[in-house]
Amino acid sequence: MEVDPPTETSSEVSYADGEMSTAQIDGKGAEIGKGDNAQTVDVTVPPGEDVVPMVFKWEHGGRNVFITGTFNGWDKQCPMHRSGNDFTYIANLTRGKHMYKFVVDDDWRFAPDQLTMADVEGNVNNYVDVSDFAPLSDFDGKNRQDDDEDPENPYARYIPEIDEYTKEPPPLPPHLRHIILNKAPPTVDGRLLPVPQHVALNHLYCTAIKDGMMVLGITNRYKQKFVTTVYYSLMPGAN
Repeated sequence: MEVDPPTETSSEVSYADGEMSTAQIDGKGAEIGKGDNAQTVDVTVPPGEDVVPMVFKWEHGGRNVFITGTFNGWDKQCPMHRSGNDFTYIANLTRGKHMYKFVVDDDWRFAPDQLTMADVEGNVNNYVDVSDFAPLSDFDGKNRQDDDEDPENPYARYIPEIDEYTKEPPPLPPHLRHIILNKAPPTVDGRLLPVPQHVALNHLYCTAIKDGMMVLGITNRYKQKFVTTVYYSLMPGAN
């Protein structure tokens, strides 16, 4: 469905037939990527500004998907990261309403399963309202735990439907894609690798098997030092 580029002025507010995709609130940066070359960038916000990390999703196909909106002044098309048939992008949003739109294979698109807003020229954009977002607190978690222990809601056996087995696997958390071994070495001293992100520590990464060889890598920390170990494993039957 091809539509015209958006304008910032909006009027009528309407809702799509489906509900808006569940927003995942996680992290403090924005994940952008094209193909497997994902990278993290910081979203520029005024110092001390109250922001909400927001995950945008596109689940309607395409090869190259970008997103733009009022959160960046419609000035930049940010590439979304692909995982299976879905695309995601994380941005820090200031509280309030934000319009956005997707660019799918060079066509302006809006997600029909997310909230929509029509501007004065009749263009339809998606929007999200994070004015009243409140992070979960320990008190909320305690209440949920009490609900789980309610005798009126006992544990039971549940046989998943066949559709559960055909779904795409859950996407890998964006911050785990920044593998230190995939980064270019510094130009000053090639013997030293950049400092890895703490969330990537103690995770075992492996490459696809090529020429009968699998390469595995893991990074550990001891006090202020980081050690990355690489294992080369020859597959059985390889020459």
